[in-house]
Amino acid sequence: MEIIEISRKEYDNLVKQPFSAFDTSSFCELNKDKVDNLKYLLFNDGKNRFYLIAGIKNGIVKFPFSASFAMLANVSLHNKITCYHEAIKALNIWATENKYKKIVFSLPPHFYNPTAITMLYNALFVNGFKIEDIEVNYEYYLKNFSDNYEMDIDPKARQKLRASLKNNLTFEKTDDVATVYEVIRQNREYRGFPLWMSLNDVKATQPLINMDLFLARNYEGKAIASALVYHLTDKILRVIYWGNTAESEELRPMNFLSYQVFKYYSDKEYEIIDIGHSTDDSIPNFGLCDFKQAIGCDCSPKFVMIKEF
Repeated sequence: MEIIEISRKEYDNLVKQPFSAFDTSSFCELNKDKVDNLKYLLFNDGKNRFYLIAGIKNGIVKFPFSASFAMLANVSLHNKITCYHEAIKALNIWATENKYKKIVFSLPPHFYNPTAITMLYNALFVNGFKIEDIEVNYEYYLKNFSDNYEMDIDPKARQKLRASLKNNLTFEKTDDVATVYEVIRQNREYRGFPLWMSLNDVKATQPLINMDLFLARNYEGKAIASALVYHLTDKILRVIYWGNTAESEELRPMNFLSYQVFKYYSDKEYEIIDIGHSTDDSIPNFGLCDFKQAIGCDCSPKFVMIKEF
């Protein structure tokens, strides 16, 4: 198998259904200033097998370079495990020939495609990649949502949800991106968490990725919690940001907001809401992990694998 570097136009003509919205050329081109170079890679063994978009910075190959994950994704259907191994061998040769120093591969959580991701895990490991991090990702399966949601979740989370429902909070889907973002900004500031996207970044991404915006308001109509949700695939949504303001904690707005978001999507065509990982370089944020588990989420591994040359 060999790697062929192709143009963006060739990529768009070839890739009719990207693995996720993160794998579209428009999303990668929007963020290409974050790397020194952008490469569109086609894996071919006489037949086009896979595609992958690489960001190169300081001699390091990054998959992805400005997203949560990247995946060696199919052009041909029903690629067998031998194809994955040959593809990673070709990737190693390509990196060596181009004198790159390292490859960093951050893979999707397992539930995005268990069969393909398992084969890729194995191909990377056997071909010299080491596990750098095992992040713990949380996701909510919408089939689990029902009228009995309150009784299905952790007892403490149930108490907080019931308390929030007594506080006359309201929930709405909105187009007010500035207000949604401002709540998130305040949340990240008081919790001391990084905020990787600016308001302008969010606005620039809106035409490229279908996204939903939600607000929770208190009885006075003030926005106290918000959520920004991407439509990543036909069946999977991802919460990019959600959070509440510092002064609203006693109203339990996140229990209210998560319940309403789950309810909103429960009767639609989606199967999973990816809530994101709650670890940093594999170290858990225990409070955040406990919250996501308490509101009904399952968890799955998200591997970061590297190889130095």
